[in-house]
Amino acid sequence: MGISLLLCAAATAIPALAQGAGRELERSPMRALQQPDGHNATNWPWRPLPWGEINFIHTTDSHGFLEGHLNEVDYGADWGDFVSFVERMRDKADQYNVDLLVVDTGDLVNGNGLSDITDPGGQVSNKLFRNVEYDLLTIGNNDLYINETTKQVQKDIASIYGDRYITTNVDVVLDGKNISVGHRYRYFTTKHGLRVLAFGMTVQDFHRPDFITVQNASTVWNKPWFKEAISKEADLYVLLGHADVDEPCQFAKPTKYNATENPMICMKDWLRQNKPDIPVQILGGHTHARKFKCYDGASSGLESGRYADTVGWLALGDVASDTWNGSKTISGVDMPTRTCSPPSATSREADSTKIVHLDRRYLDFNRKTFAYHSIGGNDWTVLDQLDTPLGRKTTDDITNVRNYLNLTTVLGCAPQSYYIWAENFDCPSNIYTMVKAALNATVISDRENIPEDSPRLILMGTGGIRYDLFKGPFSVGDAYTVSPYPDSFRFIPNVKYSIASQLLTKLNEKDPCPPKDSCIYKRPSSFPDPYSEPFNQQPLMDPEPSKLNPGHVTVDDFGNCTKAVDSPDCGDDTQHSSQIEYQCLPNTIQAEFNIGKTPPDTVNLVFVSDRETTILGLDIIKDAGYDKSDVDDYMDPSFTTRDFLQKYAQIAWNDNSTECGIGR
Repeated sequence: MGISLLLCAAATAIPALAQGAGRELERSPMRALQQPDGHNATNWPWRPLPWGEINFIHTTDSHGFLEGHLNEVDYGADWGDFVSFVERMRDKADQYNVDLLVVDTGDLVNGNGLSDITDPGGQVSNKLFRNVEYDLLTIGNNDLYINETTKQVQKDIASIYGDRYITTNVDVVLDGKNISVGHRYRYFTTKHGLRVLAFGMTVQDFHRPDFITVQNASTVWNKPWFKEAISKEADLYVLLGHADVDEPCQFAKPTKYNATENPMICMKDWLRQNKPDIPVQILGGHTHARKFKCYDGASSGLESGRYADTVGWLALGDVASDTWNGSKTISGVDMPTRTCSPPSATSREADSTKIVHLDRRYLDFNRKTFAYHSIGGNDWTVLDQLDTPLGRKTTDDITNVRNYLNLTTVLGCAPQSYYIWAENFDCPSNIYTMVKAALNATVISDRENIPEDSPRLILMGTGGIRYDLFKGPFSVGDAYTVSPYPDSFRFIPNVKYSIASQLLTKLNEKDPCPPKDSCIYKRPSSFPDPYSEPFNQQPLMDPEPSKLNPGHVTVDDFGNCTKAVDSPDCGDDTQHSSQIEYQCLPNTIQAEFNIGKTPPDTVNLVFVSDRETTILGLDIIKDAGYDKSDVDDYMDPSFTTRDFLQKYAQIAWNDNSTECGIGR
């Protein structure tokens, strides 16, 4: 089957929302599905979700992870499983006589082979992504870096979802015209009569190409169309944002990319100051974290992870409305009882009659999670009831596309897991230790005048590595997941070692990281077998600590899961043992080849192409007389940072690929 036929097949599976037709889900049990090389979770959620009068399912920063996390048991569901979950949850909302809105806040590409192996990015993955019946969406910065990628988003996503795709503060030049990729806002009434006005705001703090403009909030609220929108009768403002819910409106100083504000937060502040009687709900993104932020009694913000590892859940109650016609209570179901306080310094205190009750939950992206909450129960039989026809088709389409694009080709067996943050820098289980070894083994010049054993220093930014690499089968798709950017290898020949050896320090001196005393991981360990008897029937509460997998243990404004993962204040839906979620990393790493105890007089100074401008801008390089004319390709430019791990796996991890278990 050619890629055009695969694209056509995927395109036919568009949600009923986009097609303008109703649907009736098939009720007969179906064979449980996920990707053939995926793994089921070992633990179930430990409590039901709270339901309010209006509820939100939230995804963000999926970055093409539609196949799921194949070597991780906790996030092993694929996009077809999520399609089924959304459809089942919509049925549940109808049963409860309440509203459910499904929301995404951007970044569809740059992170996975399914989105990035095509040119332009998203050519296949966008058509699979849109099988979810979203009510509101906005755009992320990774959807805006390349003109052709943005065109693909406009064609495949914005045009299909229509007024549900909102880009309030982003203008792009497409085909010579300055336009908004989506609609500026959406005003609508929910199924049960709640009047909603929604905006979609995107961060300014990224390298903005010339063909896009990201407007300040003040520019937006002075537009005639905004004044028209804000004059409409609303019960709830929804702010979608590819932006951090925890930042202030105004920054203390311009950022690296000359951003001066968080437009989403500035818009929230304007709404709270000028329309204090109407609650504001933010659904953010961009930081790749689980976050919940209270602003005041009538406004809060939720962020829901990254890379399809998290589904955010938010339940709102007591939103004042003269037109609401749904249920205020649900028999046998917990309703939200929490409130946000105290108010922030930038928000007007809400009238006590306008304070909403709410709660949030962070759901692990796996079939057990989806079946438990949408079907009910925590035994294996509910997994067979999750799948819907569209969900099954989406799963099959993902499998077929992955096979066609050779993303499933196994290159070797990773002998252990390597972490970006969960292991200290320079330790054996830190991913950059392995990356330096991989660079040394694979970045070898093919130029006739450069011997293979020539001394060289190789510089690469840590930001080029985007995800952990887990023990188990390592495929072409995994290489894209860990290192998704296609940067070639450039060099300056015969640089004095006395100069070249100073560059790493110069590149890292602005943001130094304190050294760590010890390593965390002593040896890799395997996951328990998800099919073994102890995991077939599990209690809802308090699984033994030894059976908790490392994972997200979240601290937010409603609770601290690090104190007790079974606390009712904890937002994590599945209990995990704690691991480091973030720590300081240097800006740049350096691999050294054939340097020796007595350094050579000169070395080839090799660097990835996205570091070229920065390196040439260093005073030490300029003072030595080097400029762009001295830079050349170190090897064939078709060999990029997407390729070096593929080659390394074939060299270093190919001995035990026939028996290859997953683990941490």
